Amino acid sequence: MKFDVMPVATPKQILEIEEAANHVWHNYYKDIFSPEQIDYMLKKYQSVEALQRQMEEQYVYYMLLSDDKLAGYMCFKIKTDQVYLSRLYIKAEFRRQGLARKTIAHLESYFSNPEHGCSHIKKIRLHVERQNSFAINVYEHLGFRKVKPVDTDIGGGFVCQEYIMERKIIPVQQTV
Repeated sequence: MKFDVMPVATPKQILEIEEAANHVWHNYYKDIFSPEQIDYMLKKYQSVEALQRQMEEQYVYYMLLSDDKLAGYMCFKIKTDQVYLSRLYIKAEFRRQGLARKTIAHLESYFSNPEHGCSHIKKIRLHVERQNSFAINVYEHLGFRKVKPVDTDIGGGFVCQEYIMERKIIPVQQTV
């Protein structure tokens, strides 16, 4: 299996991310959120307009490709000494193939490489729903630890109950 990470830059790619989000969220979160909350969150956070706004606010989106097919996507933002992994979603048919591990390894490799000027980035931080035991297990398996629980009012009468999780970035060994 060939794994690639490609920056989202074109309107067509942004639309592909919106479509992937709709697919993933309606299939994966149906046991965690109500259909109304899923629709609200998709419009607020993953619509074409929301994606464009986030990109203007320095959030970076990448398509995750498996054998040149869109398998999922990630989004992050650099904050002081950390990278905030805002999104990491894998389509159902691509799960359990190590793509989350490869994505985290890609981030870690990029941010620990002195050539990229990101040596100040020391950890990856993310939020995960406390009811999302599958994702929590995946992240713990990848070396993340729970830092603290947070409840966030996202508007529309909805609250997200999450854990903040983080993982230290292990510097890539440079060869001479």
